[in-house]
Amino acid sequence: MPFEYSCFISYRHCKNQLGKRIINEFYDALSGELELMTDKAAFLDKDRLEAGYFYNEELAKSLCKSVCLIMIFTPTYFDIDHTYCAREYKAMEKLEEERLRLLDNQNGQTHGLIIPIVFRGEGYLPPEIKNRRQYEKFDSFLLSDDEMGKHPLFASKIRKIAEYIAERCGAFESVSEDPCKDCSGFALPTEDDVRDFLEGIKQYRQAFPGRGVT
Repeated sequence: MPFEYSCFISYRHCKNQLGKRIINEFYDALSGELELMTDKAAFLDKDRLEAGYFYNEELAKSLCKSVCLIMIFTPTYFDIDHTYCAREYKAMEKLEEERLRLLDNQNGQTHGLIIPIVFRGEGYLPPEIKNRRQYEKFDSFLLSDDEMGKHPLFASKIRKIAEYIAERCGAFESVSEDPCKDCSGFALPTEDDVRDFLEGIKQYRQAFPGRGVT
């Protein structure tokens, strides 16, 4: 299989220690489970955790070489002034559409490659995601300062996500066409490309402000 990574973890830059801890803890737990199921590692851009972060366009190739996108969702994920998360999401949406066509069975084609993980603000999920995709809620794991890994349901949730990703990896093992053949020149959509998408999300939130409260 030509993929290099099982999944690409997409998340908004974190300024505070809680946000950094959440990302690292999620990544460590998921990586541990994936290691037992597939030889494809999870990709995490750790530079994004640091202050003064500048988006590296080379990350587009890592995204292209990943089977799935893990979308760590908080209300600031789709920010109109900080567009890289939206660009990653829309890039994988396009890859997903192209790659699912390579699978020759209906079951494989109806299981998406984008996995939303909601840490905060379920009500802020855009309708096109909330009504179309299965997503996992992790907000109940973050009600205190305790490590979320200590929550009794955390491990089973992580295992469920890892199993899904491993299944998606397995689905592409027998495809005849190389899903990553164009990754060397792959680029994310531009900021202008995602502007209308982000404006639509902004207008939806303004029209239904109460839906952000969950």
